[in-house]
Amino acid sequence: MNASYRIQLRPDFDFAAVAALLPYLRRLGVTHVYLSPLTEARLGSSHGYDVTDHNQIRAALGGEAGFEALRQAAVAAGLALILDIVPNHAGVGPRNSAWQDLLAYGPHSPSTLIFDVDWRPLKRELRDKLLLPFLGQTYGHALDGDEIAIVCEHGRLIAAYFDHRFALRPESYADVIGELLPRVERTDEYWTAKELCDAYASIDAAERDRAEALHERFAALSEIIPEALADALSAFTGERLHQLLERQFWRLSYYKTAGYEINYRRFFDINELVALRMEEPEVFFGAHRKLGQLLLQEGIYGVRVDHVDGLADPHDYLDRLRELGAGHIWVEKIVAPGEILPDAWPVEGTTGYEFANDVIRLLTWPGGQAKLEAGFQRLTRSRPYTEIVHDSKHLVMATHLAGELFRLAYGLDRLSEADYHTRDFTLEALREALSQIVAAFGRYRTYLPHDPEQAEEVIKAAIHEARRRSAAFETSIYDFIADVLLGRIDPALEAERIAWLGRFQQYCAPVAAKGVEDTAFYRYVPLVALNEVGGEPDHFAHEPQVFHAHARFRAMRYPHNLLATATHDHKRGEDTRMRLVTLSEMPNEWARLLRQLERARHRHSGERGPSGRDAYLFYQILVALWRTSPTDELVERLTAYMTKASREAKEDTNWRNPDAAYEADLQRFVSGMVCDRWVARAVEPLARRVAYHGFLNSVTQLILKLTSPGVPDIYQGAELFDFSLVDPDNRRAVDYAYRGALLDELEPLLEAPDEDDVRQLVEATDERFKLYVTARLLRLRGRLPALFTGTYQALSSDGQAADHFIALGRDSATDALAAVVPRHTAVLDRSGGLGDTTVAIPTPGRWTELLSGRSFDIDRALRVADLPLPWGVLVRHIEK
Repeated sequence: MNASYRIQLRPDFDFAAVAALLPYLRRLGVTHVYLSPLTEARLGSSHGYDVTDHNQIRAALGGEAGFEALRQAAVAAGLALILDIVPNHAGVGPRNSAWQDLLAYGPHSPSTLIFDVDWRPLKRELRDKLLLPFLGQTYGHALDGDEIAIVCEHGRLIAAYFDHRFALRPESYADVIGELLPRVERTDEYWTAKELCDAYASIDAAERDRAEALHERFAALSEIIPEALADALSAFTGERLHQLLERQFWRLSYYKTAGYEINYRRFFDINELVALRMEEPEVFFGAHRKLGQLLLQEGIYGVRVDHVDGLADPHDYLDRLRELGAGHIWVEKIVAPGEILPDAWPVEGTTGYEFANDVIRLLTWPGGQAKLEAGFQRLTRSRPYTEIVHDSKHLVMATHLAGELFRLAYGLDRLSEADYHTRDFTLEALREALSQIVAAFGRYRTYLPHDPEQAEEVIKAAIHEARRRSAAFETSIYDFIADVLLGRIDPALEAERIAWLGRFQQYCAPVAAKGVEDTAFYRYVPLVALNEVGGEPDHFAHEPQVFHAHARFRAMRYPHNLLATATHDHKRGEDTRMRLVTLSEMPNEWARLLRQLERARHRHSGERGPSGRDAYLFYQILVALWRTSPTDELVERLTAYMTKASREAKEDTNWRNPDAAYEADLQRFVSGMVCDRWVARAVEPLARRVAYHGFLNSVTQLILKLTSPGVPDIYQGAELFDFSLVDPDNRRAVDYAYRGALLDELEPLLEAPDEDDVRQLVEATDERFKLYVTARLLRLRGRLPALFTGTYQALSSDGQAADHFIALGRDSATDALAAVVPRHTAVLDRSGGLGDTTVAIPTPGRWTELLSGRSFDIDRALRVADLPLPWGVLVRHIEK
């Protein structure tokens, strides 16, 4: 496997579009095309993660025939496909037949096995009912405003609310047909309707087969008398409609109630994505029938598992997936510092967030930390990052995920009541203790009931921190929760404990995701380059030894781990991030610009905003994106970005209760600053330096990705500059015709590098150089695959600028490679240049620098000053 290329499928970029792209990808040097979810999704979905049918290929992408054509085209081109699968959740709505069946038959539906629903919540009004928080206003106002109606679609009666559809229980059909009878004119149709009315009136929801047979007869009747039926349905308004809705197996509610009373598990806090009980064998095999068929076909190489931490038992799931025929599996997972995947997981590794963060910290200059943090503090008076994370997690648990926490506490309360030693712990005390423990978790989850030793260390650390923060509590409550987590309770309660443990771990992951990445990351922004998926913003930089240690570990344990520097979930594009990193090297210049921009802020601020935090974040992004887009487009992009960023921070405004006045001020500020000529003159000098050194960083990042242990993963379009921001900005359409034309233009240079031509590209910081490096090194990987699965070693550097170069070596039985890349180049320029700096080379002999084409006779050390470019990728054939 040489390299993967990530493509976001959309209705306007479907299977046929990907098939047309394959020759370009092949010429680029890619071997595997890594597709976003391809199964049926909610109508109009732009990403495919809201799957409605795991066993149907999405019609809007080309359906079965379109995918088969793509598969055959990939095989013909010598490429393979990696499929993105979504096992955790499904999108609700009319296209999800299992969900509609659950609504119609409630606890009697076979779908109760599929979806994780609590049919016995403490709130009496929700017993045997599913809370559906999809209304844009309170239920009473929606009802009084005639926003909810009973309609007949495809022969079924449903409650309609804008695009939402909710199936009625079978007994309700008797009410509707009873209203219909006086409107039926023909005698035969009347008696057919009367017979159906009587049958529905005598039915029970448990009689599902009988109800389905009656539904077929009703569907036939509805086609004969559509006008009379529509007239009858229009009679259900106000109180009468309310009485009908009250008898359903569900209860419509305002979307803001979800965080507190929802009784089905969701994907994070998204009401429209219902969680699946994938731990049940029937659910697993039922949802993977199509995948099992695809895995048998030529050209389907493997799968990427979305959000593996959302599964109750990832070990069991991955084992089943391997048995199903998935020969190669990657898991989408955030790995905390010091965390490694369990040995027992049958996977190639992760999708590569950790590599991106390794590069960020390798290229961040530690000497800039104090001044950047001081500048941030002057504008924000921020508390330490750990405190922000703690508070952000608590905020998420108290608002977005309160209902799930209460369910966990209630389950724990049931376990405590089973033992007279622990029955004195109150429900509220258990809930508070749980919230403290979850807030203190340093990772997304443990791997219980597997790997208990590693889990015990993590749990003890979390409980210690929780106990420290709540000293007034009866401390034995924490001992009890630890005993439950680690299995030190009555064995007779083991089944209940395991079920509770699965939900506990499924809760920790969304709290971490929503509390850290979607809240704290937008509150603590001294250097926003560090706030990337899987990152630790308070871990400013690390030494080269850390990068090398992680690379050696991958080489030994996960040689096919993906190496990602951009994804569909990234917070900032890979080249945006590399520009931002350079601010750490220019702390004095940044401090001066900050003072200038703060003066301009007063001219463009309103009464409400922006806050110091939002302004500080904006200043960084403005410098990074300066002159990357036309002014009007930049204003539009930055306005959308800053609105989203401020809502995610949840301090000045938020998603649930947007502060219109604050957001209006924020948007005027963004537009005013971008269009202000005085601001332009102030930003221009630093932005030029950031762009230049960001370019050097980008190429360094690219070379490390293409030469380090693992499989390089290229996000769509990122073979050229990727100055994107967070989604949806990072999912914009890619101009592949332009990229194909540039690759054609570069072809002679790729075949026979000309040193002067290559140097001109570098001196112009031309984005074609990024494409050139990508294609040149991918083709090298294709020619010498053994070289990139061979050994890895850190190459030492010596001399005046030794700290400014990272070098690595790869070798096989017949070939050797040495990659030498610069870092902290702005600091290097200030410190006097390269001097006599050398890098140790693994073996003496004749080496060829791949990017420039120049050859060198090297004894044991390479003088960095002799390289024709700032980077060197040297290759040598070893004569045996």
